[in-house]
Amino acid sequence: MVKKFRLSYETSFRLKVLLTVLAFGTAIFMIVYYPLLTHQTNPWGVAAPKGRIVLARNLTFGSVNYTNAVMVTSQNNLLVLKGNDDRGDTLILRVNTPGWCIDVWEWGGSSRGWQREYDCAREIPLSQHLFKKLPVHEAGEIFYWYLESGYVMIFHKNSPVKNYETVNFTVTYGERTDWGAFRVALGRG
Repeated sequence: MVKKFRLSYETSFRLKVLLTVLAFGTAIFMIVYYPLLTHQTNPWGVAAPKGRIVLARNLTFGSVNYTNAVMVTSQNNLLVLKGNDDRGDTLILRVNTPGWCIDVWEWGGSSRGWQREYDCAREIPLSQHLFKKLPVHEAGEIFYWYLESGYVMIFHKNSPVKNYETVNFTVTYGERTDWGAFRVALGRG
């Protein structure tokens, strides 16, 4: 014969209150404290572009003519990195979309003019000194990295570009890698 175990009303009420308090305590911990404990103090990665649509242009730079190319300069801030930690001098920018490559131009002064440092490269090492670092907010904990004036990067393709074609790339700095992407819109005409 099996005896049924019954809780008294007071004991069952206390148990329900205890479980309710435990559930609310866990929820408050997950909402308030967990993000604080798992917050990444030195986030690094590509802040932009993350799928942005950019207008392709036909342009001439130096003695090179580009058709439906995307130019990255200090004025348009198309490429923006973020972070504050120093993981060495070199970043690696790698284009993942087939057919696309990058030219990097550097201003050599009025006597030399623009010099092409990389010609249709799919992977380029970039010095962190190619970027100026500006704080995201007044605390200055995280910095946005913008391309310095005096450098121009040109994403281009040696075959026809499709309207709204996506160009994917990654940037590696130390052991961290993050992705970036933009969609190329072709102008009318």
